[in-house]
Amino acid sequence: MKYIDIEHWSRKEHFQFFSRRTFPFYNITLPLDVTNLYKRVKEDGLSFYYAMTYIVTNVMSGIEDFRYKIRNDGVVIVDRLHPSFVTFDETTHLLKIIDIEITPGMDLSSFCAAASKAEREMTSHFSTSESSVRDDFVYISCTPWFSFTSMSHAADCNPNDSAPRIAWGKFEWKDGKVTIPFNVQLNHRLLDGYHVHLLMEGIENFIQGYQEKIS
Repeated sequence: MKYIDIEHWSRKEHFQFFSRRTFPFYNITLPLDVTNLYKRVKEDGLSFYYAMTYIVTNVMSGIEDFRYKIRNDGVVIVDRLHPSFVTFDETTHLLKIIDIEITPGMDLSSFCAAASKAEREMTSHFSTSESSVRDDFVYISCTPWFSFTSMSHAADCNPNDSAPRIAWGKFEWKDGKVTIPFNVQLNHRLLDGYHVHLLMEGIENFIQGYQEKIS
């Protein structure tokens, strides 16, 4: 982790402009083609939800701008991001939130195994550790029961909140393709629409690389 020299930061003017907003957040919902990923994870016996959680977090970690975090009156860049994701209890119909550290070298299969283990072993619904307020988290959820065209996320109206929020919805099959509605909520002080493009492009490239690797 290191502090950014805001005075010489290329984003200084934009950061200051959006800092005048009491609610500097925006969200975008896009269709995402996951046909190849869906087929491959099913063949490998992996959870699509865990796989997408891993992919989204790793792609964000690979884009420097997503690692910018607002702390007090400054901006830092963290080393990497980790997922904090919602799971669903089929018995109680209540959600719980799982926090996972993605360690260097952890591949998709290892992450899926770690996520499954963490979900089985977690007895509370919410993390009771200080990790629950870490700004190096990506908050991830899913609504597998329905699709959507827009979404908002629960959050404090704190303009310093730097954690991306991601959600996707129900699979949609059409013309041999599988798509999901994919939602991103970001802080405009740090990230613009172009960065959503980089994220979507990175996810698509990861899916293509994963397909080619195991073909």
